[in-house]
Parts: sequence; C-alpha cells; structure tokens
Amino acid sequence: MKKRLNFFCVLMLLLMATQVVMTFVTGADAFMEGWNDGRNGGAVKEWGSFMEFIVAMFAVVAALVSFISFIRFILNVNRNNVFVWENVNLLRLTACGLMIFAVVSAGDEFYTGCSFVEVYEHFFDAFIFGVFNLIMAEVFAVGLKLREEQELTI
Repeated sequence: MKKRLNFFCVLMLLLMATQVVMTFVTGADAFMEGWNDGRNGGAVKEWGSFMEFIVAMFAVVAALVSFISFIRFILNVNRNNVFVWENVNLLRLTACGLMIFAVVSAGDEFYTGCSFVEVYEHFFDAFIFGVFNLIMAEVFAVGLKLREEQELTI
C-alpha cells in the first residue's frame, strides 16, 4: 500500500513540476520581449511594467512554496507519517500556493490582453489541482478528528 501511495505522490510531484516548468517556458518569450524593451528604453518605462514584474514574482514564490510543501508531504509519507496534522497543513499550503499561483498568473495574463480561452488553457488545471489538494487536506483532517474521537471513547 505504501508503494502505491509513494508512486502516486511522485507522479503528482512530476505533474506539478511539469506544470510549473511549462508555465515558465510559455512565458519565456514574453519575458525576453520585456527584457529587450527595458534594455532599449534604459529604465522602466511605466509603473505598470514594474507592477507586472512584482506580480509575476509573487506567482513564482507561490508556486515554489506549493512545490516545497508537496515535497515535504511526500517525505512525511515516506517516513510512515501519513495521518498527522502536519500533512494536513502541508496539503493546505500546497493548495493555497497553487490556487494563488493560478489566480495571480491568470489576472496578469488578462491584464496583458490574453483571451479567456488562453488563460483557461494555461492556468485552470493548476487551480483544479489546488482545489483537489484542499479537498484531500480536509479528508485527512476529518480522518484525524475521527481517530482522536475514537481514541477518547472507552
């Protein structure tokens, strides 16, 4: 049973890493365009460009927090610490990081003029994965509460 859980956790980690990498790859052209515009202009032309950079860095931090939290969750599972409150918190942090990443990145894409279909294609799956992690965290929390109540009964 542990091997299957480890396999699914590693698979989910790979899918998460692929999502983050593909987001950066698809945004590389826009980054290079902005970099060249900034180099040719000498300084930041508008506050809007600077704010876009800050928002993008916020999304990157949210993605990294999510990724690191999920790695810590997998390490806990490997140590046979599956149903502990730390895992509930790690899954919640993973979910919040992914959902913040998806919402902030989608808002930035809308701001730059992307269509709803493009934003849906790029970020909706990350948002759904975040919601799924939140559901799993709540399932773990309910299971832990039930276990605590059962231990208190005579």
